[in-house]
Amino acid sequence: MRSRSRRAIERQTEVIDTLMKRFGKYALVVGVVGRAHDLRDRIDSKLEPGSGGLVNRALKEIARGDVRIRGGSSKEESE
Repeated sequence: MRSRSRRAIERQTEVIDTLMKRFGKYALVVGVVGRAHDLRDRIDSKLEPGSGGLVNRALKEIARGDVRIRGGSSKEESE
């Protein structure tokens, strides 16, 4: 497992904080978990369950706006 730089960790924390302010903590958690499950079920990937890879990918997609979290519900929609 490779070590991440301090700046990368700080940047990810900033992104998560911004998303929590935008969607709320609960909606963000539910949206990320839902998207991670969707990714796990739909892709043939080398990412190992429990590695955090799917969660990180889901966070990145939400942050970029590729996946939207609907107003506080557990569903997200792909563009």
